Amino acid sequence: MTADDGARARADSWDRIGADALADGTGRIAELAGVATALVRNLGSHVQALVEDVTDDSLEVAREAEALFELARDQVDGARELVRAAPRVARVVGEGVAIAARYRIQGALGGARAGLAGEAPSSLERLHRRSARRVRRLCTELRGGVLKLGQFASTRMDLLPEAWVAELSKLQDRVPPLPAWAVTRRLDEAWGPTWGPDADTRLSSFEPEPLAAASLAQVHGATLADGTPVALKLLVPGIEDVVDADLAALRVLLPAIRDLVPQVDLETLGAELARAVRRELDLEAEAEAAEAMGRAFAGDPDVIVPRVHHEACGRGVLVLERIEGERLLDFLDGCRARGEAGARDRDRIFEILIRSLCEQILVHGLFQGDPHPGNFLVVPGTDGPRLALLDFGCVERYDATLQRQYAGLATAILARDEVRMAALFAEMGFRSRDEDPSALRSYAEMFMEAFREEGGGALAFDHRAHIERVVELTRANPIAEVPPHFVLLGRVFATVGGLLLHYRPQIRLAGVLRPSLATALRTG
Repeated sequence: MTADDGARARADSWDRIGADALADGTGRIAELAGVATALVRNLGSHVQALVEDVTDDSLEVAREAEALFELARDQVDGARELVRAAPRVARVVGEGVAIAARYRIQGALGGARAGLAGEAPSSLERLHRRSARRVRRLCTELRGGVLKLGQFASTRMDLLPEAWVAELSKLQDRVPPLPAWAVTRRLDEAWGPTWGPDADTRLSSFEPEPLAAASLAQVHGATLADGTPVALKLLVPGIEDVVDADLAALRVLLPAIRDLVPQVDLETLGAELARAVRRELDLEAEAEAAEAMGRAFAGDPDVIVPRVHHEACGRGVLVLERIEGERLLDFLDGCRARGEAGARDRDRIFEILIRSLCEQILVHGLFQGDPHPGNFLVVPGTDGPRLALLDFGCVERYDATLQRQYAGLATAILARDEVRMAALFAEMGFRSRDEDPSALRSYAEMFMEAFREEGGGALAFDHRAHIERVVELTRANPIAEVPPHFVLLGRVFATVGGLLLHYRPQIRLAGVLRPSLATALRTG
């Protein structure tokens, strides 16, 4: 057999794998459609019209599934990428279309059941739970871009039913680490096979147990050949191709489910998710963001940003100064056992955290958009605990106009000027579904409630309840369009708000906010 014959044989084998995977997914969808159609026919001749509608819908779903592979072929660039992506794309899209089929059938049956038996379609809530569990399991199994997309989706409380948010939020938990061979492979790709301690060219030591593990990358401790302790952030080997396949599946799937959520601009949402995932693969951009953040806080003794070791970085490997400290949650839990001294340290670290976020937005035009507690360390200092920032894969840059608008919002919050807040919301791109100005005013009122202080000036607010009320308002009188930068900001403050609610620090928001606001207004 010649080399060309071998190549053709391998390509044929991959094509068969992709076709088999697609056929399996399509077969399951067709089987589901057939079962659903038979079920509806059993309702009797007096709902014959409903049967015909559901039959047509089920057949349309099956036709969509049969065309998905061709659509994916158009979306994935290059024959080699298609060969690698085909089984994964077929799996993701097949699962997605199967879930969409269930929702379409539920929509048809729900109206019939309510009319025949006078029942509310409580089965919809069960469908939400079952579907969300299925997607969560798929994300956990496939990892990669699928898992990261699920994590991002879990933050969109304004778009998803509560059952979906609750289930997908479980994806934020620690991801199992990569096996040792995968770590070695990534370092070989970055530095060649002579990088190890025995070769004495790059590292004098390497810690195989990761400091942190996530869906796209993980972090290991190491020591450079000159004795400098560092943290190595390693992309999962082959993750670039996996993400390409997952984003191709997303592009194929969104048109197939558009009719299920007509109130949502799925194309825009899909583009936002794809941009966020791709950005986390760009370690060069992350290095630049880390350096920019380091320059921004260079004169701040309370905020630590690790230095980038450019000379040691390689393909898929980011090398940062290693910061020794205590994880934020461990530190806050420990404060509870130390009485008044612990309470003072707790309040101090919360003031630093909130102040640093305000300065990022209002003063520096840089914003760390992933405030997971694992992305912070607490480091001892002569004047008290200090805060180290660790992850820069999701840093947003704000231009002067956006900084000015956020400074205006902060001023309106302190002045409790709801009218000005509503006007700024409109200026920033918020839109209600019916273009009713009072919707933005109501939104401003509820948003301002998040910053209410008690008589003593301390924040004492149930942020989760507030978020639920805002989401309810958004669904009922809908703020149909929310700028992406505000969605990211909302996710950050929802996370920080949860910490405030849990640990109850005695801090005064106005006192923390005013210095950053004064600087922004003076230089804006």
